[in-house]
Amino acid sequence: MIAVGPPGGPLVKIPAAYTITVAGEPPYDLRLDVAWDPSLGRHTLHELTITEQPDGVYVRMSRISQIALAELIERSLVADVLGGPEGWQQLVAEHAEDDPGAVDALVYLLSHALGGQSPSATIAIARGLSPASGPKRAANARQAGLIPPAVEPGKASG
Repeated sequence: MIAVGPPGGPLVKIPAAYTITVAGEPPYDLRLDVAWDPSLGRHTLHELTITEQPDGVYVRMSRISQIALAELIERSLVADVLGGPEGWQQLVAEHAEDDPGAVDALVYLLSHALGGQSPSATIAIARGLSPASGPKRAANARQAGLIPPAVEPGKASG
């Protein structure tokens, strides 16, 4: 298990590895092996198996590029850890007594860890706010030292 959260703040434990299987959804059956990468502070795809479905189309590069792997990984991991997208609000509610900046950092870091493409926006969603308010809340948590500095401007860090 991997503990995710800000320094001195609330933590959520998540599995170090996942196997995601998608069968019966066109165009192909998929098996994704996703594992924790400590240098990135997130789960990353380590192996992808693509199988032609019975009576389906053969495996083609042009079709593979249309598979939304990042969204599939994020959706699967969020469902496992939080029970689905509505779990973000529940996470905030469970930590109502904690420092709000630390909870924002927890949401950001957990979203990033689970493959989230927009962890700043996830903060706003978790709090029931306009998505535009997320980056400001993330910046405040970053200034407080609760989120590591961004390696590249505009890129999430964990």
